[in-house]
Amino acid sequence: MGITAYAMSADAVGGWLERSAVLFFNTLFLYSLARAYRNARNSEPTLKRRWMTRAIGILLGIATTRPVMGVFFATGALTHLQPKQFFGMAFWIGFSINTLVVELWLRRRETPFHAERMAPHPSV
Repeated sequence: MGITAYAMSADAVGGWLERSAVLFFNTLFLYSLARAYRNARNSEPTLKRRWMTRAIGILLGIATTRPVMGVFFATGALTHLQPKQFFGMAFWIGFSINTLVVELWLRRRETPFHAERMAPHPSV
């Protein structure tokens, strides 16, 4: 899914603004998957779960983008914005909402023990 998102962004309706959102959040998604895989291989189930939660939250940004676009379409008569003008904004808003909510939720659940384990390792 992550690989195809790069290819699909080549023909973005919203131009560079939409393309930048897809490239940023797709890269963040693939990074989260890689970290989850690495933590699974290192027998770190708590960290794996946290990184998988981030990845899933980013994926759900696709679903959040749709109602945001609906709001833009519904207010189009008032704002006179065309889809090519608001698709990029809708992508940034939709993906950002999910990414921020998931990150805040993860940090709220964080205990001092988790915070210590999340700190970067000196060799990194």
